[in-house]
Amino acid sequence: MASLRQKDAFLQALFEEIALRKDYLGGEEIQTIYFGGGTPSLLSQEELNKIFESIHKYHPVSENAEITLEANPDDLHPEKLKELSQSEVNRLSIGIQSFRDEDLNYLNRVHTAEHARETIQRALDAGFANMSIDLIYGIPTLSNENWIKNLETFSAFNLPHLSAYALTVEPNTPLELMISKGKMKPVLDDHSMNQLDFLIDFTQKSNYEHYEISNFCRDSMYSKHNTSYWHGKKYLGLGPSSHSYNLESRQWNIARTSKYISSVGAGKPDTEMERLTDEQKYNEYIMLSLRTKWGADIKKIEQLSNTAGAEHFKLHIQKYLNNGFVRVSGDIYTLTPKGKAFADGIAGSLFV
Repeated sequence: MASLRQKDAFLQALFEEIALRKDYLGGEEIQTIYFGGGTPSLLSQEELNKIFESIHKYHPVSENAEITLEANPDDLHPEKLKELSQSEVNRLSIGIQSFRDEDLNYLNRVHTAEHARETIQRALDAGFANMSIDLIYGIPTLSNENWIKNLETFSAFNLPHLSAYALTVEPNTPLELMISKGKMKPVLDDHSMNQLDFLIDFTQKSNYEHYEISNFCRDSMYSKHNTSYWHGKKYLGLGPSSHSYNLESRQWNIARTSKYISSVGAGKPDTEMERLTDEQKYNEYIMLSLRTKWGADIKKIEQLSNTAGAEHFKLHIQKYLNNGFVRVSGDIYTLTPKGKAFADGIAGSLFV
């Protein structure tokens, strides 16, 4: 989301880009819309409605489209939730991260644990039954006992969806600097692995389906938006830094908001494009499909990379079948619970 000073210019550029990119999806009906990145909850009800009007004008949208808005608890005050409930938004994804103040302080989050719980309840009261929250595990301040308590708090709300991620320390971030200076506790892989085991066990006992490495749901309430991405379907990204994919190439907008605004205003969005090779299509399919419960289909691999790619896959996957990290049923290869902890490494070893 652009800074507030650029908000009006950003929105005008967004409307123009929606029109300019009207043919990118080839007229396919849009099944999901996702407002993410930054703080889309800063958009007013009128601004959201204008965005929807523009999308409907230039793109066919399914009557049953999943329309998600990503937000932090501190953005979802009662009046905002009321506005959102009167818009086309029908799903919320809330960055809770933890129900403990000590963890939130470590993560440098603005909201408090009490605020997090209140926000979820207010969202439910506003009619958002289709809701997902994010939790983070592997936080040095979070014991295994308190991680279980976080999961129990989530479960008590009876929400249909959970996204849970291991804490990672990105290079050149304030957290990395503080850890390097000994001012913050380091993030330990063993700690994260233990809490992943607790997460998988807890969600299974609570009847949540582990349908992707970091995602769990009840009653088939998958994130339709992310599931489309994992299944390799087309998508159109709008706004600074957004990525688009049309099955043959990938393109992405410039990150700097002012440049985005000026280039779109001139009728030539500043983008970069990469045409995907067969090897890249194969690698991406392996990386994404193995993360999900639907797994990697050998027939799909043959379509993407011919017989040689399929043979490469079958040769290199064998050791993971032998050690119990992967199972096969017919043409479908999926990670076992033991293998899910090593998903990225397994996929990388299968790349061509």
